[in-house]
Amino acid sequence: MGLSTAQARLLTITARKSDCEFQSMSLSHQKIALSRDMEKISNEYQNSLNNTKLVYDYYGTGTSSMDLSYGLLMSPSVYNDYYPKLVTDAKNRVVLNSAIAAAARAAGIPAEGLTGTSSSSVRNKFIQALAGEDVITPAKATTIQSTPYSNVIGVGSTIAITSSTTDITYDELLDLIDAKCDDSATFGVTLGIGTSGNDGWERFSIQTENDFKEINDPNGTVSQTIRLRDLLSGDTNYNLAVHTRQGEKIPLSAAYYLQEKIVGQGENDTGSILNWITEQFAKVLGGTTQNDLALQRAYDAVFDLIYPNDHIANDVAAHPELYTDKKGDLKEWCNSRQGSSIKEHLDEIGTGTKINKTGSYQEYVTKSSKDYLGFCYTYDYDHAGTHADRHDRSQISINLNNIAQVFLTAFVEAQTQDSNYSYNVGEKKNSNLYKPERDNFMFTMVSDTTVDTGDTCLEANFYDTLFNKICTNGWTENAMVEDKQYLQELMKSGMVFISSIGNDGHYYQGNYSTDKYISEVADDEAIAKAEAKYNTEKSKIESKEETIDLKMKNLDTEISSLTTEYDTTKSIITKSIEKSFKRYDA
Repeated sequence: MGLSTAQARLLTITARKSDCEFQSMSLSHQKIALSRDMEKISNEYQNSLNNTKLVYDYYGTGTSSMDLSYGLLMSPSVYNDYYPKLVTDAKNRVVLNSAIAAAARAAGIPAEGLTGTSSSSVRNKFIQALAGEDVITPAKATTIQSTPYSNVIGVGSTIAITSSTTDITYDELLDLIDAKCDDSATFGVTLGIGTSGNDGWERFSIQTENDFKEINDPNGTVSQTIRLRDLLSGDTNYNLAVHTRQGEKIPLSAAYYLQEKIVGQGENDTGSILNWITEQFAKVLGGTTQNDLALQRAYDAVFDLIYPNDHIANDVAAHPELYTDKKGDLKEWCNSRQGSSIKEHLDEIGTGTKINKTGSYQEYVTKSSKDYLGFCYTYDYDHAGTHADRHDRSQISINLNNIAQVFLTAFVEAQTQDSNYSYNVGEKKNSNLYKPERDNFMFTMVSDTTVDTGDTCLEANFYDTLFNKICTNGWTENAMVEDKQYLQELMKSGMVFISSIGNDGHYYQGNYSTDKYISEVADDEAIAKAEAKYNTEKSKIESKEETIDLKMKNLDTEISSLTTEYDTTKSIITKSIEKSFKRYDA
């Protein structure tokens, strides 16, 4: 091989060797990339082993394979007992798909909801719009619209009920109160006297003209059975009274004690007389907005009559002479206080008046209290001392019949807006109370009728419930909520909740994990798909690696061969150069 030929060959070998080394490096990079891909699919597969899904387990056996979906929850079926299981957001608004949301808009239901349930006409618009959106068939819409709309199902009832109103007379009102309040038509009150101690009051009594029950044992009780009918239309007057010890003053604690027995310690005190009266009326007259407002007005009227704390405290502070044993001062004070917020009445008892044999301090309570609204103060005085154990006593009392009459009057006043009615603290003759024999007023009663829908109209119950909840809770639209996987991820992440109907007919919101019909289980299908994908991708990567390894092996062989040839050719060139130099030296 000549020198020039050898040099040309060396250059060719060098170029080929560089190319092989570059290809080898490129294949090495490809192999590194395949390693990263392998790591990625391995991680994906490992993560897939933790995949779970939500299933609906209607029977609670843990064997259900029904994937939780929007349609399963929000379409009537035996699986939800024909009550919608509502998907709700953090504000408890019902999450609607696009079709149901369009129906709500068509019916005119605002997204923020209404102040309550709506009318039959709006409900029918909603049902018709559902048919227009292909949620239900037109035939099904016609069937539902022919079923009476129930505005209470899902918002306090689990059965379809329709409401109607009926006008009733006063006598019919009393009959219905007796009939509807069978379990509590009589009111038994057990009143402990607490302790007399140094408070200055000795005994407590519940009394009528013909029946006197008192107690002076600090640990004892006394009771009286009273019907609301007796208070409103009976001939017997019922009075509560606190009596002082002989010659003692009336302390504020006595007034406060009576106040608490009438009004209680708040509107939730079911043991109070006022709450009992309110409950009796509400069982017949409650259920309409106008009646409920009138009942609240009546409650407030009695409360204001019974609880003028400031008036009592101010009167005691301004007139301490009332609470002494100076009989003349007492009568003079009473006469000077006509027209005051709390009127006092002596009923023919004055300085020097003698109680006869049949007389007692109890008589003055029953004679006086019936003529006064609010608290009445009385005082008896036995100047001659005929009854040493019964003279020089003061009493504070209140008439229960008048309380019931004030309640009834305030209710009628609120309904009629008649400004001629009045019921101020003081003498009863100065007030204008409701009189059934004079006032031609008809009371409005709400009648509930259970709708017998039968099996063919269970859908009506379902869509009435859905409609009522949309109206009362408001709604929000989510176009993707029908995607099963998307919905489940929303639930798992706490973005939406499940609201289910309770035995009391109200819906309660909770996390999916607290719902007895919903379970979170391993997603075997997703895991199997991930495993198949992993095996497929792994085979592809391994095949590519084998191809790269073979190419790299061939390149390594070629590079080794080129290296040997390179060294040989280089040696030839070196020897040719040395030979030339020797020739010229010679």
